[in-house]
Amino acid sequence: MGAPNDIELMLHADGELDDRHAADVDARLEREPDARTKADALGEMTELVRSHLELAADDVPERSFDAIWRTIDRSISTREADTGAWSKFTGWLDRHRGHVITGAVSAGAVAALALLLRTTDEGTRAPTRGAIDVQPAALRVAPEIESLDTPDGEGTVLNLEDEDGHTTVIWVSPADTVEGI
Repeated sequence: MGAPNDIELMLHADGELDDRHAADVDARLEREPDARTKADALGEMTELVRSHLELAADDVPERSFDAIWRTIDRSISTREADTGAWSKFTGWLDRHRGHVITGAVSAGAVAALALLLRTTDEGTRAPTRGAIDVQPAALRVAPEIESLDTPDGEGTVLNLEDEDGHTTVIWVSPADTVEGI
């Protein structure tokens, strides 16, 4: 295997290689003086950048941190002070905005369907141009059947009205029986 490429050298300098791959790169660095020189230069560059960032972080004025903390403290105290009904409602709305929007859209869809399928004073649906007339099963009139053909027999349908309502009886008898026996 030849000298490590630049990507491998950068990953090795940053300590981002696994143990086996890092040992392999170390072994190749021992054999290749040019690669070793590159690796040393990358290590120095890494150290230079890190030390520069640390110094830059130290140069941030203390007043900047104080201003940040004042802003944080002010926002916390503002939230605690807002105990009125309107602030509680807007806080709740901010936390549950997605659910409220979903509910409003759903309610709008239901209202639109209710308007499309509204009924008149007589209990029938209002006529809509181009719509299919569909009635609930309770409003439909059942077809009346007086006789019924059955295999190897015959059937009779009786519709009876009484004080409790309407009753339908279906009587099926085999063909080989003789009436009256």
